[in-house]
Amino acid sequence: MTTGPETVFRFAAEGVDLEFAGSEEFVEKQLARFQAFLKGAVGAPTAEAAAPAATAPTTAGAPADATLPHESLEAFFAARPMREGRGAIQDRILLFIYYLQKVQGKREISGEDIVWCFQQLGIVEPKNLHNALGILKRKIGHLQEGTKRGLYALSPDGTTYVEGRFRGR
Repeated sequence: MTTGPETVFRFAAEGVDLEFAGSEEFVEKQLARFQAFLKGAVGAPTAEAAAPAATAPTTAGAPADATLPHESLEAFFAARPMREGRGAIQDRILLFIYYLQKVQGKREISGEDIVWCFQQLGIVEPKNLHNALGILKRKIGHLQEGTKRGLYALSPDGTTYVEGRFRGR
């Protein structure tokens, strides 16, 4: 198996060192995730500062308080490096639910809310989201059922997992 040349990106600023190495596609994906952070570190205006941040859909649970500034999904996600491969989809789903609950103030999250997060970040959504949600709820115990069918919330174990795994906050 032959591989193409390795692409390397290095960034250092005020105690923060980032390095991504791998295929060009991999490095571009990582840069897209960290774009808001990198722009902020070099003092460039971010899209977040230039325009109001997009807000998550509020089809279920309590809507987010529009008077409070909220961290954008892009900035939140970029500040929390995501692993690739096995378990990455489940981690993304849990991180999206955490964001929608803790940052946006939603009590319960629907599959549509999670799909919205994937779409906002330009990440391909899982082929079978409902299966992944079922595994996270029944087998792993990181989700609990909401007040209606198809609504979810992080369980106490799920919250502990996300806060331990993603110490970006």
